Amino acid sequence: MSTTQLVALTALWALQVQARPAPSVVFVCEHGAAKSVIATAYFNKLAAERNLPYRATFRGTSPQDELSVRAVEGLKADGVALPNGKPTAITDADVAGATHIFAIGCTLPDAARRSGKSSDWSDVPDDQGYGPMRDAIVRHVQELLNEFARPSSSSAGASTVHFAAAEVGRAPTGWTATQTGTGEAKWAVVRDETAPDGPFVLKQSGQATFPLCLKDDTSLLDGFVEVKFKPISGTQDQAGGVVWRAKDANNYYIARANALENNVTIYHTINGRRTEKKRVQAMVATGQWHTLRVEFRGSQFVVIFNGQKALDWDDETFKDAGRVGVWTKADSVTEFSGFTYGS
Repeated sequence: MSTTQLVALTALWALQVQARPAPSVVFVCEHGAAKSVIATAYFNKLAAERNLPYRATFRGTSPQDELSVRAVEGLKADGVALPNGKPTAITDADVAGATHIFAIGCTLPDAARRSGKSSDWSDVPDDQGYGPMRDAIVRHVQELLNEFARPSSSSAGASTVHFAAAEVGRAPTGWTATQTGTGEAKWAVVRDETAPDGPFVLKQSGQATFPLCLKDDTSLLDGFVEVKFKPISGTQDQAGGVVWRAKDANNYYIARANALENNVTIYHTINGRRTEKKRVQAMVATGQWHTLRVEFRGSQFVVIFNGQKALDWDDETFKDAGRVGVWTKADSVTEFSGFTYGS
C-alpha cells in the first residue's frame, strides 16, 4: 500500500468514527454506590487518556444515600478521580438519552431492558473485595473502549428497513420468507408497541429447521448487518440471528443469540448444513429487545451483541457478495425491528 493510499484510508477511518453518534454510557448497579461508580470513574479516565470524546455516568436501581466507602477509598488509592454526584435512581430520561446501558449485578427496570441498549456484566464479583471487583470492571471497560474506537462501516451507505402497517399479517414486500430444512416457517409483520424502532415488526411464529427471511434487493460483499430482536418463546430454541453473503436459502453465514442457552454463536451453512465455528456466553433475556450486529470485510467477521464485541472469526467459504437477512431456529417465536445494513 502506498503512502498516499495509507493516508487516504486513515482519513476515511477518522471520518467514520466522527460520523457515528458519540456513545452515552450509563452504568447501573443495585445501590448506585460502588460497582457503577468504579465503572464510571475508570471509563472516564481511560477514555480521556485515549482522547476519546466519550463519558459515562452512574445510576442505581435502589440507590442508597452515599457512595460506598470501599469504592471511594479504593479509587483514591488508585489515583482515579471520583465521578461527580451521589447515588441516583435510573430514570426513563436516562434510558432515552443513553446509547449503552450496562447492568452490573442488578436487574434493570423494564424500560431499560426493553430498550435494546442494555448489556449485563454479571461476572463482576461482589464478595471478594475491591481489587477483584475493580479488575473485572476495568477489563470490561477496556474492551468497551476498544469497541468504541474501532472504525465502523455503519456511516457509509446505511439503509434501515421500517415495516409498514399495510403489511400486517403477511411477509413484507421485497423479502424472501423461507427456511433452511424442513417444517413451515411463518413470517409476518405484526404490531408491537414495545419495539424500539416503531410499532411494526417482523415476526417468525412457525416451526422449521431454520426459518430464514432474506432482503431481496441486497448484495453485500463487505459491510455490516444489524437488527434488534426480541425472543418471545420456544421450548427447543429462543433464537434471533442475522445472515450475510447469502447465496440462497442453503448457503450463507449466520450469527445468532439464544435466550435458552445464553450465548452468541457464529456459523456457516453449506448446502443446508449448519456448522458452528465459535461461541461465547452472553446474557440473552426472553421478552427483551437485544441488538445483534455483524461487521464483515474480506475474510474477517466481528459479532457485536448489545453494543459489545462478542466474538470474531476468519473464514473464506463465501467470497462473493450476497443477500442479508434474519434467521431463527426450530420453534423460536422471535420479533425483529430496526433491520439495518450497509457497505
